[in-house]
Amino acid sequence: MTKLATRNSIAAVMIGGLVLSGCASVDSVHRAQASADQANSAAQAANAAAQHAQASADAANSAAQSANSAAQAAGAAAQRAQTTADSATSTAQQAMAAAQGANQRVDAIEAARVARMHHRHHHGRRHSRHHRKASAPATAPAAPGS
Repeated sequence: MTKLATRNSIAAVMIGGLVLSGCASVDSVHRAQASADQANSAAQAANAAAQHAQASADAANSAAQSANSAAQAAGAAAQRAQTTADSATSTAQQAMAAAQGANQRVDAIEAARVARMHHRHHHGRRHSRHHRKASAPATAPAAPGS
């Protein structure tokens, strides 16, 4: 764009110089003016294109910033989800440990109950029959006349 403006200035100076010196014909002045007009139009088109490119770049930058914000929010959400998952895992492990402890207590209670039942079965009433206290033998009353 700067080159076109410089070119226009140079063309205007040359035209002015030629006109003042009287060396230029009317046709050459018209051709020079037409060239200057074309260069000016091209410069304006280039300026409009540059402004459009700048607007596109600004929009792209804004979209990148929005994407970055969304990525940061997603990262924060992922961290919260990981924390929740870690907490759930810890809670599940604690529940598993409590369940194992309860199972061990139930197993101990069951083992004691089975042992008592086994003991009663083998040493219950029969045990007392085998180990009765010895008492004096009952004697029959003496027969009369003996």
